[in-house]
Amino acid sequence: MEIEFKKAIFTSNQIIIKKKKQNIVIPLAKVDKLLYAKFSIKNYLSLGFGDWRTTGALYIYLNEKINNKNMYCFFIKYDNLVQIPENIYKKIKFYVPGEPW
Repeated sequence: MEIEFKKAIFTSNQIIIKKKKQNIVIPLAKVDKLLYAKFSIKNYLSLGFGDWRTTGALYIYLNEKINNKNMYCFFIKYDNLVQIPENIYKKIKFYVPGEPW
């Protein structure tokens, strides 16, 4: 199963981030954690004060470096996020104000 969006392609065993020069292929085995904050005024204000993350972005933290990076990030709408394969969706930790990521 493969679902393609503007900035990424999700398959059952990998995430492919689209770039102009070269796509970045991230196997799920190398993913440490996935973080996402759904856009809302409450989330925006709580993340805006003190945390460098923002709403509407999927943060992918890796166990080992890919292209000399331990983390990748891209913006994706929540409506699109619920369409990704279930095994990836279950790994995402959603932001709740007051709880640490």
